[in-house]
Order: sequence, then structure tokens, then C-alpha cells
Amino acid sequence: MAALLLAQPGQRRWVLLALGLASFLGNLVFSARPDLALGLTCANVLEALIAFGVMRDIQRRNDSFFHISAILRFCLAAIFASVASATVASLIAGDNFGHMFLSWLTTVALGILIVVPLIMNFVHPGTSGPARGVGHFGLTALVLALVAGITAAVFAQSTYPLLFLPLLCVLFATYFLGATGATCSILTIAAIGSVAIWQGQGSISLTDGGTRVEVLFFQFYLFTLLVSALPLAALIAMRDRSFAEVERGKRWLEMSEGIAKVGHWRLELAEQRLFWSGEVFRIHGLEPGPLPSLDMAVNFYHPEDRRLVEGTLAQSLETLSPIEFEARIIRADGEIRYVYSCSEVELREDGKPGAIFGIFQDVTNRVLAAMELASARAKAEARADEAIHLAETDALTEIANRRKVMACLDTEIAKAALLGGPISIAVLDIDRFKLINDRFGHAVGDQVIRRVAQVCALAIRGADLVGRIGGEEFLIVLPSTEAEMAFAVAERVRRAVETIDWAPLDLPPVTVSIGLASSLGDVDCKELMLRADRALYQAKHDGRNLLRQTG
Repeated sequence: MAALLLAQPGQRRWVLLALGLASFLGNLVFSARPDLALGLTCANVLEALIAFGVMRDIQRRNDSFFHISAILRFCLAAIFASVASATVASLIAGDNFGHMFLSWLTTVALGILIVVPLIMNFVHPGTSGPARGVGHFGLTALVLALVAGITAAVFAQSTYPLLFLPLLCVLFATYFLGATGATCSILTIAAIGSVAIWQGQGSISLTDGGTRVEVLFFQFYLFTLLVSALPLAALIAMRDRSFAEVERGKRWLEMSEGIAKVGHWRLELAEQRLFWSGEVFRIHGLEPGPLPSLDMAVNFYHPEDRRLVEGTLAQSLETLSPIEFEARIIRADGEIRYVYSCSEVELREDGKPGAIFGIFQDVTNRVLAAMELASARAKAEARADEAIHLAETDALTEIANRRKVMACLDTEIAKAALLGGPISIAVLDIDRFKLINDRFGHAVGDQVIRRVAQVCALAIRGADLVGRIGGEEFLIVLPSTEAEMAFAVAERVRRAVETIDWAPLDLPPVTVSIGLASSLGDVDCKELMLRADRALYQAKHDGRNLLRQTG
């Protein structure tokens, strides 16, 4: 049965052939009758096939044999196989369900129950109990030696019924060695007990019923050991598998947390007991060790962020809703790190908060990258604003250049045309500027232009715009301004220029002539500029330092 369970599909025909040949030769030697040997061989092959048929779909991997369900099926397989083969053997031998049937049944059943688990365990040992790793072989030998010694002592005397001691040894070996201890100890007891019965010694002889009764009693005794040990071995194997799976899951979780820099924490509210996973310790710059107090954990946060953390947790307990926040912590080495935490409240059976469970992630790289990105964006926007400013600013005077002021004029004329409102412009020119350049030089001329531009910018209103449109000529755009108000603003500009103190440059007084034009949005930019130019020409013609206005 064990060979058929362990063999690959293509190998099973050879296993059956070897089984049939060995059985035939053994039975032939025993009976010296080929026909009887062939019949008994059929019984032997039948028991293997039936047992294999019941157990064939168990998973042949480490420890898969030692499941409670597998053990139950295995026991059923042994019973079905032994009953079937015993029936065939007794009919062939003409025993008619007598002594041979009972002997064959018990011997085959016990043979399967004792030997098959032993073979399956040694071929696929898996996790056979708590004692694994270094020193396991020595402990196995010590425990089995103890079982053998106590069993030999029990079966060496016929005075006291001490058969319970080997049972205790089996349970002891099963607990410490798992399936290995169960199978090896029962096989050891079977061997020592068989020898003792053969020699007429041991506690079994106290039955005082003859060899046949002693053998049956001993077989029942072995069956009791099997029923006691195999389920326990299966439970221990299942426990060890569960421990291994939990340990593996914990190891994978720790690896995942380490890679993602994400830990988890849990706060038990009643005891104020805080749990940190290993990664939470590492994020704080600590080695995993004794769990911190709640106050210690809060003190790791930056002083400016502690109120945020405490307030967020209090809000979560009040609303029983999930929360999340980002804050700074000061690690044990003094380094500041940015962390993200989200948590949920665990409720007790009475519906009240029992604990808070959350995750804890180091997001320093993301936060720093976002800060660098924001800084780069701000710098880019500043450079863009600077480029726009440079593109719209006159380099000499630092007021609007021709393109900027003409674009503003187009916009305000379109707005006036849409709303039917007024608009006015003033074109001003520095009087006798060519003489200043010729007499005092271009450097002084540039200073005059800059000073006049500054005075004009200070004299106009906040909604107005002054720009240099060429040489010593300037344009003032006065949005939503009627002719009377425009005249007052332009006159203020003229007087402000007239009162400039030029003594530091040893210059005579500098004046400007201004041409003013107004419209109700019924003219275009070209026409309005033409009107202002005509008014400027009139001011020049009438003696300069004058303001003239057209409709």
C-alpha cells in the first residue's frame, strides 16, 4: 500500500508485479502448493489494491498523510482491505471464516496500520513535532531508546500488569517527536512484545488463555496504541503546519513591511497598551524590543505636530470613523522623518471602542520629493513671471513697453465698445529732448527719460497704465475715463514733470507736451492714437509744456 501511494502512475504496474511475485514465492514456501500460493497471492494483491483505492487521492507531499481526515480514511482502508483479503484467503484455504480468517484479518490490519504510517513518515517527514533542526536526531534516538527500555522491562516480567507504561511511552514519544515518535515507538513495542509472546514472557501471559488468546490480546493492545497515537500525531502535525504557516506569513509580512516601509500598530484602550511591529520600531530608529508606552510614542512626534496627532485620535474615538494623518517624528538619532498613519477603531461586543489598529508608513521620500517639486514649480513660475515682466517692461525706464501698453489699449477699447463706456489716452513727449542729448550726452538723456517715466507712473491713478512707446514719447491709457477726468489726470502728470528738480544734473527745467484724446468706444486704436497725436502736435505748436485735448 505504501509503495502504491508513493509510486508515480507509470511505476505502479511494476510495484504490483513485484508484490505478486514476492507474495507468490513466500506463500509457495509456506504451503508448498502452487494453487494455494496463487490464491493467497491474489488475497495479498487485493488488499493492497483496495487500500490504495481508498487512499489514492491523498496529497503526497510533506505531512499530508498525517491529517485527521487522512488518518480516518487510512483506518477505513486498512479495515476494508483486511476484511476483503481475509475473506478471500479463508475461502481459498477452506477455513470458512474460522481461525484463519480472524488471524489473517488482524495481522493484515495491524501490519497496514503499523508499517504504512512509518514508511510514509520517513519518506515525507515534514514537520514531525516540536523537536526539529539541530539535535533532533539525538533526541529521537534518546526517546526511542527510552521507549524500548521501558517496553523491554514491562515485557520481561510476568508479575505485574504494566501494559499502561508502553502506552504512556507512545504518547510521550508522539508529543515530542510527532509522527516519527508514534510510528517508531509502536513498531518497537510490536517487535518486543512479539518476541516476549514467542518466548512465553511478559504481561501478556497474565491473560492465561494460551498463545492464541495472547496473540489476539496483543493485537488488540497494539490497535489501542494506534488509535491513541495516530490521531494525536495527526493533530500535532496539523499544529506544526499551522505554526509554520503562521511563521511564514509573519516572515512575509515583515519582509513586505520592510520593503514598503510600512509597519502596523495597535492600541488597547482599556490598558493603554501599545503594540508596534518591527518596522514601526525601525521607522523610529529603534531596534525591535520592549513595547513603548503611549506617552513615549506620542513624544516621538514633532512638538508642533503632537496636538494634531492627539486631536485626530480623539476625533476617531468620538466618531468611530477611520482616520488618517501625516506628521513629523523625531527619530532616536535626531533625524526628522515624515510619516503617514491611518487607523480604524475596533469595537467590543458591547459596541464600545476596545482598541485602535493602524498602519504606519515612512513617507519622507515622497514628502521631500513633493516639496522639491513645489519648490521647482514656484521657481519656474517665478522665472515665467520674470520673463513675462521682462517681455512687457521697457528696459530703460522699467515701465510698460510699447507692446504691453498697446495691448492694454486694445483691450480697453474693446471693453468700451462692448459696454458703451468712455476711454481716454494721453500721448506725451519730452520737450526739446534732442537738445538735451546733443548738449549733455546720451547718458544724461537716458537719466531724463527714466526720471520722467518714474514721475508719470507716480502721478497717474491705480487703474491707469503708462508705457514708453518710443524714444522720449510715452502713452498713458486711462480706462473708463471721460474727457474731463482724463484732462485732470494728464494735467497732474504735466505739472509733476514741470516741478522736477534737475539741479543735481546741472540741467535746465525739463517739460513735456501732452495730447489728450477721449472716446465712447466708437473708434479703434489707430483712430484714437491719431487724435492724441494731433492734440500733441497742437501743444508743441502752441509753445510746449502744454496740454491739448481733442474730442
